[in-house]
Amino acid sequence: MNPLPIREGLNPTRAQVPLDWPEPFLARDFLWHLISTQRHRHPEDDERAVEERFAHGHVRLDNGQVLSANDVLSPGTFVNFYRTPAPEREVPGELRLLHSDDTLLVIDKPPFLSTLPRGQHIRQTALVKARVQFNIPDLSPCHRLDRLTRGVLMMTVRPEARGAYQSMFDQRLPRKTYEAITPLADKTVFSPIPRLCDWQTWAPPSVDRPWQLSHHMVKVRGRLSTYLDESVPLDKMNACTLVTGVRQESRSGRDVLVWTLQPKTGRTHQLRVVMRSLGLPILNDPLYEDMSDHALLTPEGEPPRPAFVDAEDFSRPMGLIAKRLEFTDPLTGDERKFTSLF
Repeated sequence: MNPLPIREGLNPTRAQVPLDWPEPFLARDFLWHLISTQRHRHPEDDERAVEERFAHGHVRLDNGQVLSANDVLSPGTFVNFYRTPAPEREVPGELRLLHSDDTLLVIDKPPFLSTLPRGQHIRQTALVKARVQFNIPDLSPCHRLDRLTRGVLMMTVRPEARGAYQSMFDQRLPRKTYEAITPLADKTVFSPIPRLCDWQTWAPPSVDRPWQLSHHMVKVRGRLSTYLDESVPLDKMNACTLVTGVRQESRSGRDVLVWTLQPKTGRTHQLRVVMRSLGLPILNDPLYEDMSDHALLTPEGEPPRPAFVDAEDFSRPMGLIAKRLEFTDPLTGDERKFTSLF
C-alpha cells in the first residue's frame, strides 16, 4: 500500500536517497534536488512549492510517516511525494467506453495519446485520463498501445485482478487484430523489398489462407526506427505477421487499401515495417512513410526525422488501428471479444 494515494489520476513518486551520498540530506534538500533536475518541470514548481508539499503532509516515508522539511534522511531511505507535471499540449479525441464491469474497463484510445505516463507525457496519457474520466483511481493497463496507434485498450479495475491479465499478455495469449490503412498499390513510390516483389501475384489473403510474412527486425539503441536484416535465413527470423484480408475503401474522400493483420510476435514497429516491406507504408506514418530502402534494409541508412511532439499535426493520424482483442478470460473462463469503433 502506497503511503500516498493516487491523486488526479497520477501515482505518487517513490525515490531513494542514493547509497553513495557522502553525508545525510535534509528532506527539503533531497526533494529540491529531485525536482530542480527534472527534465520536464513545471515553471511554478519552485522552492516555495517544495515547502508547500511538506506543509500539506505530502512527503512521506514508506511506513506512512509524514516528513518535515528539516528531517534528516539517511542514504537508502525511500521518500514518497507528488510531482507537478509540466504543461502539456492537449491531445484531441475522447476515450470512448467499449466495456465496463467490476474487473475490466475497455476503451477506444485515440491517436497521439501515450498509454502510460512517461517523459513529457504525463497527464496527456490514456491511463491518467481514464482514471479521471471514469473516476477509478486504481485503473491499470493490461497491455500497451503505441502512442500513434488508436483502438482497443484494456485496463483492470481492481489491483488484485491485475496480475492474471498482465500475465496473459506476457504469454501472448490474446488474439490481436489490427487494421492498417495504406495507399493503393499503384499510388506509392516505393517498391517491395526484393524477397516480396511478387506479392501482387499471390492469391488474396483470407482468414483460412493468410499470408505469413516473416522478417528479421533489428532495433539499435538511439535509432528511432527498426531496420530489416535480409541475410538471416527465413527459419531464423524473429518477427511473424499474418495478413488475413485486404479490401479497397474510400476514407476521408480518398481511395485506400485496408489490411487486416494479426501479429504473432511483438517486435517494435512490427506492423509498420511489414507494410513498408510490401512497398505500401501506413498512411501518415512519420517514420516509415518516407523511409528510403537504404534506411529500411541497413543500419547505415538515415531514417526520417519525425516532427517534435509540440509540432505534430493532429489532423493526420497514423492509419493503424488496434481493431479487435479476443481472449479466454483467465478469471472466469468466458470468451471475451472487444472491437474498436474506429
